[in-house]
Amino acid sequence: MHKQAPSPLLIALSVICCLSVAMMIYALITATHETPFSPPEFDRTALVGTPEVPQALGYSRLQVEQGFQAYVCGNLLADGRQVDVYFTSPETNTVWLLLRLLDEQGRVLGETGIIRPGEYVKAVTLHAAPDGEQNLQLKIVAYQPETYVSMGTVGLHTTLKIGGQE
Repeated sequence: MHKQAPSPLLIALSVICCLSVAMMIYALITATHETPFSPPEFDRTALVGTPEVPQALGYSRLQVEQGFQAYVCGNLLADGRQVDVYFTSPETNTVWLLLRLLDEQGRVLGETGIIRPGEYVKAVTLHAAPDGEQNLQLKIVAYQPETYVSMGTVGLHTTLKIGGQE
């Protein structure tokens, strides 16, 4: 009997199959090398209690669907790199909170560390002093204590003004 050589189509399909398997193995290997979660630190400037906030800063309460509350200023004024936010977690909360200030592209301009229920942070230090007035988002992140499981986020849009501007 005479053996027939494999057809070029069969060879091509075999090569494609082997390449596909190799790519899947590579994807599985690289997917398991994700950067591990690094929990944020607690805010070193956090104070215990309820702050006395100037009325002009628009300090108000946010009731979030996920069952927590937060207080923060809506009228933000930058003094160099400092922005008074009076970010507060009421004693009734059962979550830890963190506040981020984001620009319109979602880049972090500054953030607090984590605060516990009954604590507040007066000001956030920005990574760089703003050049002028800009729109930004305040993003509040809630964590389950000890485990750092996300308990939800909420975002607010506002404008960051520069000291002396009206």
